[in-house]
Amino acid sequence: MKVLNPTDIGDQNKLSILQIIKENDGISRQEISKRLKLSAPAVSKNIAALLETGIIWEAGIDATSLGRKPIQLKYNASIMYVIGIEMMPKEIRGGIADLYGNIIAHENKPLSLDSAQSVLEQLDEVLDKLIEKKKEGSRLAEIVIGVPALTGQEDLNDLFITYIPEWKDVDLKRYVEEKYRVKTEVMNDVELALLGECAEGEGQVSDNLLFIKYGEGFAARAIIDGNLLKGYNMAAGEIGYYLEDISKLTEDFVVPGRMEKELCREDVQKEIISEKMLTEVIDRIAVIITNTVLVLNPEIVILGGIASRFNSDTIQRIESVLRRTCPFVPRVAVSKLGIDAPVIGGVKVALEGAEKQLVTYWK
Repeated sequence: MKVLNPTDIGDQNKLSILQIIKENDGISRQEISKRLKLSAPAVSKNIAALLETGIIWEAGIDATSLGRKPIQLKYNASIMYVIGIEMMPKEIRGGIADLYGNIIAHENKPLSLDSAQSVLEQLDEVLDKLIEKKKEGSRLAEIVIGVPALTGQEDLNDLFITYIPEWKDVDLKRYVEEKYRVKTEVMNDVELALLGECAEGEGQVSDNLLFIKYGEGFAARAIIDGNLLKGYNMAAGEIGYYLEDISKLTEDFVVPGRMEKELCREDVQKEIISEKMLTEVIDRIAVIITNTVLVLNPEIVILGGIASRFNSDTIQRIESVLRRTCPFVPRVAVSKLGIDAPVIGGVKVALEGAEKQLVTYWK
């Protein structure tokens, strides 16, 4: 059992006070003391330290029935910012947010796949424009980038490598950290989209959900019993490699997967396609969802990416296949966040890192 020293206790008290101010904007010292069961002198001492750093500030008074009116305490959400980015072969999307998670600016840029260096320069352009939007004098705490790759292992199976072979030599995390001097995380784009849904979308209501992202790629990620499924090689959910029939088996392993190649062709991605082609696509997706549901037993299936544009008839068709196949039928919903889900997920992850950095303000 770890024995806490006075410094540890002081840090914990400050973080607890910060959290309660963040969640209760305009709260008084007296109310903080009551809720945290800390003495008034301890609260005052810690708040004085927080005020000195600028993490919180005093704002007016709170009217009470008593003669004396306590000063309200406000959380300074603009003292640090975070950035969430999604990098896909056709576009880079990003957003910069304050410590409340409010995205104050978006930046989207069509991507030209001329070379690895060109892609990095285009990423820089998006990041530079987002960084310009933060408040002067504030700090950029963390950048989280979603990529179509299996992060967390040596063989990334990165979709960018199929277009730019030299991309395999790019260490994206190291590149961004060295250029911007900011802590950076690189994660799978679908995983970030799922986390975005859990933060602000359909995923807020369940601990058992399957997220399908369909667009430039085709993949899934799931949270079961409250845990994010990653798999031994971080590849749990790579349904783009789904094999419909043994007759479609090729001599060698291929990237992208056979199913992903077929479902993500440009003619299929068009806003207006023939009814026959749309029905074929929906039926193939419905079969994959059904088989995945049989393995995972989620409560909700969320359709993201361009699948978030599916209409009620499409959903009913998928649900019909599920009802006739699965003993327990999940609810099927389209993403509330659409193509912004990975950016929102990136912001969520980055905020967790940023809050850990708050301690440095009073150290």
